[in-house]
Amino acid sequence: MYDVLLKEGEIIDPAQKMHCPGSVAIQDGKIAALGAKLPAMEARIVLDMRGKIISPGLIDLHCHASFGFALLGVPADEAGVDTGVTLLGDGGSAGAANFEAFRRLVVQPARTPVYCFLNLAKTGLISMPEIFSPHEIDLELSKRVVEANREIIRGIKVRAIQPLAEGVGVKGIEMAKKLAADLRLPLMIHIGETRDRMEKDWMDDFSRSAVSLLEKGDILSHFLTWETGGMILPDGTVYPELEAARKRGVYLDSCHGMNHFSFAVARHALAQGFIPQIISTDLSFVNTSVTQSLPVTMSKFLNLGLSLDQVIEMTTVNPARAIAEEGRRGSLKVGNPADITILEAVKGDFLFSDGKGRGSLRGALLLEPRMVFQAGEMRPAYSRYQLPPVFSK
Repeated sequence: MYDVLLKEGEIIDPAQKMHCPGSVAIQDGKIAALGAKLPAMEARIVLDMRGKIISPGLIDLHCHASFGFALLGVPADEAGVDTGVTLLGDGGSAGAANFEAFRRLVVQPARTPVYCFLNLAKTGLISMPEIFSPHEIDLELSKRVVEANREIIRGIKVRAIQPLAEGVGVKGIEMAKKLAADLRLPLMIHIGETRDRMEKDWMDDFSRSAVSLLEKGDILSHFLTWETGGMILPDGTVYPELEAARKRGVYLDSCHGMNHFSFAVARHALAQGFIPQIISTDLSFVNTSVTQSLPVTMSKFLNLGLSLDQVIEMTTVNPARAIAEEGRRGSLKVGNPADITILEAVKGDFLFSDGKGRGSLRGALLLEPRMVFQAGEMRPAYSRYQLPPVFSK
């Protein structure tokens, strides 16, 4: 007897190359069966999924689920299960000196599992900018903290911003890369400096050097930024280091945020074949009215021309693979934890903002989560599209 049967929905599971009508059964918190015809009489609860999408639980690989710990943080469950997301990746809110506090204050109380990228800065993003000199870095302490918390620390994070460039230079990126390599973890790099671009801007050169250090499995955040330090210029010029990084197997993460995403740059990128492997929100206190949620961010890419299968792949199996969770997350494979997101592709007239990219997009589709299962436990979910959006002028 199944606990729950999700009956006759549209199953989309890119990890198993599935896009077909069918049903999914849940028992004891795990996926027990999936197929075209599962008998309803064998389930205690039967939920009609006609007109709904049954997806593996969504993963937001880069957000700041650090409410109560860092000023920019949002509550983990507001970014997580409340919006249909079953796993969060925190993008460097904590460093080695305060990771234990982050674990106790944020990770342990959250209903949504939170995996972490440990910031190269030993105090994380408590104070920003976080690195001016080598005094803000403690490599040996970072190694000890990672070894003690490997079950939730899944990478190293560094922001390639101007204070780092001026104070430590590219050596700071090299230190982060060596730390990640020594620990056999991916390195996540933020690019983009929030200021006006200058002619022949030297921060572009710094980002190009930083991106050149990334290897297979590392993650480039904000690759669709319009800012100085971006790899795609507003006129559509693409620096060759971006193509080389992609060929090496670096994950390209759209990583929205308030300051780091542009519809114009995204159109240039997509037209030239620079399609993200990962879609994430960079959700924080300052951008909730723009980013809103992972389903809203996915909807933006749907309306930019990506397919439903693509945006689900970019928020399930691909981020799971990036943090070595592919074996048990990001798929509806029988035996996996029953982390499942139920979505509906709602048709209408929707207006989306890219924040300080100063663009807007009208679209005909919104991915609205209707419910979410976290290890088999059912909860309501919604996209938060209804939050009043901000359109920059």
